[in-house]
Amino acid sequence: MEYIKVLGEYLNKKQNRKIDFKGIKTHPVYRDNLFSYGIDDYLISKNREEIWNLLITLSSRKAEDYPAKLAKKYTHKKYTKAKDKKVEEFKVGDKKYYIVLL
Repeated sequence: MEYIKVLGEYLNKKQNRKIDFKGIKTHPVYRDNLFSYGIDDYLISKNREEIWNLLITLSSRKAEDYPAKLAKKYTHKKYTKAKDKKVEEFKVGDKKYYIVLL
């Protein structure tokens, strides 16, 4: 729930408008760190090292590593090229969060 709030604030700042937080969805495999809003997917964490580990994991996994229903989604090109994405630091109050747009 905390990351949904942070992503909402991040999107509000980036898009310069209020977004509907109900539009932010979690993913079943990476439930705590991977979220979708519209057609975009975002990785979020308080720990930069955790973000890098997730990016490497997303980039290296094959279709067999996921449940059959989700294999096509998580082996999409945007996930296989995840390790090349830029990590952004975003502050909310006195806490730092790291966000990656996939």
